[in-house]
Amino acid sequence: MSEKPAAKKAKTGDEANNLEDSTAEADMDSAIIDLEMCHNELDKLNEKENEEVIALDQKYRKLRQECYDKRSKIIEKIPDFWFTVFTGHPDLCNILTEEEEDCLHYLRKLEVDMADNNSGYSIKFHFKENPHFGNELLVKEISYKQDKMASVSTKIEWLKPQKKPAAKTPGKKRTKDEPKSFFTWFSSNDDPANDKIAEIIKDDVWANTLQYYLPDPDMEGEDDSNESSEGEDEGEETNGDKKTAQATGDAASSN
Repeated sequence: MSEKPAAKKAKTGDEANNLEDSTAEADMDSAIIDLEMCHNELDKLNEKENEEVIALDQKYRKLRQECYDKRSKIIEKIPDFWFTVFTGHPDLCNILTEEEEDCLHYLRKLEVDMADNNSGYSIKFHFKENPHFGNELLVKEISYKQDKMASVSTKIEWLKPQKKPAAKTPGKKRTKDEPKSFFTWFSSNDDPANDKIAEIIKDDVWANTLQYYLPDPDMEGEDDSNESSEGEDEGEETNGDKKTAQATGDAASSN
């Protein structure tokens, strides 16, 4: 007589819980592996994007430089171009002494060169031979090193002693951070992180050169309107005087 198969032993509550925990842990491990793979894909995409962005930036930097070089050649044909730009800029004109304005008559070329990987920039001033200093090239270089900014400037070879800079408008108060003169700013490298003049030249003057060379049409319009209103006022006064004189004459005749 054959033996009956043994009945399956029912799982206890603890064994069932352990099985569920083991399954949940395996699912979690699998999910973490999938998550890591997803992040690896994202890292590859970001790396590829950075490579393409760098390549694109280099491409357009080269194209912009070609345009800047072309612009510089055109500017050198225009007398006193940079003098007009600097004296016409609302911020730069306030730090120029009369002697410095005369120096700018000899400024033939301005360049702003960005360093690779945006690690800084340099501002280059090319001068014609002049009676003020012997340098043909003055360079101020600003760099970012270990999250800190540093700057160096060409030493100016003055051909004659320099007067102490004085404000062109004695009644105007200077702000705390405003340099006493243009060449004082150029030679100073004490606080490059707050060098507002360098930022103005890099971001505004260099990018919007023509804007500060051409006269402001709005200002011209205001001058014309003022002249017109003054002319109208003078005309009204003249006509009024004529009418008063005529009335006086008529009264005298009647008497």
